[in-house]
Amino acid sequence: MSAKGHLNILIQLAKIDGIVVKEEIDLINQVGKANGLSQHDIEACFDDEKPLDELTGLNDDEKFEFIYSVVQLMKIDGRLYDEEIKFCAKMVSKLGYKEDVLFELILKIYSDPNLTADKLSIKSKIQEFLIQ
Repeated sequence: MSAKGHLNILIQLAKIDGIVVKEEIDLINQVGKANGLSQHDIEACFDDEKPLDELTGLNDDEKFEFIYSVVQLMKIDGRLYDEEIKFCAKMVSKLGYKEDVLFELILKIYSDPNLTADKLSIKSKIQEFLIQ
């Protein structure tokens, strides 16, 4: 998946509840910059929403980073919406995870209000949910 495809999905998730808060925009900017996109490219992603890309061809590390960022984005506004959970459940399934991974991640990330959870320990736990 391209960096723009990743941002596209994060942007759609941010918009799903009808309100995109500053913290969501900041996280999307952070993910975009970490993936080598310019500020102009990131802003263009907000304006040029595309249908969901295929989530194939990602290695396990890329899958984890993607799903982790999606759950972080869900957490940012402090509320979980049914639409967000359904959207994310669809994503994790397309990534090749059992849907239970979503709830495991939500519990781990939501229990850490400062987003300082040890990503390596979370990653090793999450890998158990990959469908072989």
